[in-house]
Amino acid sequence: MNDQTITAKDIGGGLLGKLVRFSWRCSACVSGFVALVAGALYWKQDSLLYFPTIGGVPRHPSQNPRKYRSPSEHHIPFETHMIKCEDGVTIHSWLLYHPSSSNNKALPTIIFFHGNAGNIGLRLPNAVQMYHYLQANIWLVEYRGYGDSDDAIVNEKGLKLDAEAVLKYAHDQNNNMRNVNVKKLFVFGRSLGGAVAFHMAKYAQASKYPLAGLLVENTFVSISTMVDHLMPYVAPFKSLILRIGWNSGEIAPTINVPTMYLAGAQDTLVPHSHMIELFTRMKNSKTDNIVRMHVVKNGTHNETWMQGGKEYWFAMKSFLHDVLSAEEHYDGRAVTKTGTGLFQRKTSTSTTSCTEASSSESIEVGMGSTDGEDAAGMISSVGNFMGMAREATRSVAAGRSGNSDAPSKKKE
Repeated sequence: MNDQTITAKDIGGGLLGKLVRFSWRCSACVSGFVALVAGALYWKQDSLLYFPTIGGVPRHPSQNPRKYRSPSEHHIPFETHMIKCEDGVTIHSWLLYHPSSSNNKALPTIIFFHGNAGNIGLRLPNAVQMYHYLQANIWLVEYRGYGDSDDAIVNEKGLKLDAEAVLKYAHDQNNNMRNVNVKKLFVFGRSLGGAVAFHMAKYAQASKYPLAGLLVENTFVSISTMVDHLMPYVAPFKSLILRIGWNSGEIAPTINVPTMYLAGAQDTLVPHSHMIELFTRMKNSKTDNIVRMHVVKNGTHNETWMQGGKEYWFAMKSFLHDVLSAEEHYDGRAVTKTGTGLFQRKTSTSTTSCTEASSSESIEVGMGSTDGEDAAGMISSVGNFMGMAREATRSVAAGRSGNSDAPSKKKE
């Protein structure tokens, strides 16, 4: 029998070899996992951003709980407009109009682009308050694949076509829209809708279809920047896998229309710094336009409009008032009465701590509907990667019902 002497060197060498092999196996597993995640993100990223349906909330507005089915439940006259896009897809919209503007089209019209989850019926409480507080026509637009719009692949290219089609439709003399003065046409977008609104403003500037102004709320600089915030471990690989752009940060400094930023300082989904960055880029740009920012100190991502009190509505109404007062519309182009350039630059910021505006303000903000109190449970919030939406947490309060037979003016 031969004796074998095992030295410390042999032991150390064997242990080192095992560690090396273990490290290689771990590296292979990690690399495989990263590749799997990256592949899933590359192919599934659209489905992580766009949610036509969510949880127990149905796709179509008619299937929503009461008060979320139709503007008629809020006793507001409206029209239904189906808009055909360049690629043949037809999208659905509601125009909530004021009968008082039927003769002279004196009131502004606000195009409303919603967030990434759910149908436009879920935005009715917000739209109703806009309608009353701002004394404006509200045009709720539903993206392709959402609500009563055509089934279609939902992606950035398609939603941009939707925005362009809406603007062209508004300027089409054969659209049969009631009370819409295209010289007083504004666009509003919240969250994802802010990116869509930025694209519309860019398109309007490059085309013959002008906008009076742009309003955005709690939107992001770009999807790339959001990945840095929400998925930091994926961020180093985003140049290889990210197909979605929505780069409003590039658009903001080039926009030449009056712009209003509405921001919730407690937004935990889109960092408040994104709105500050967009505002700063536009404010510091060489283009001339009116740019303002209103911050709701306790405002959260989807609920800022409910948390800002009357000051929130006053900030919006004063913006609309000042823009329309400062502009003369001549041959389809807006020019200032004083100052140089297309618009004279006026930058300002304001803040509210969820208190009401003083009754001494020169611009009256009338009382609107109280239905917004129920909206938090129905308006979906986006989740991780600008899309993982949480299910609506609260139904319409028991005992409150709408009148679906209320009169309305509807055009199919």
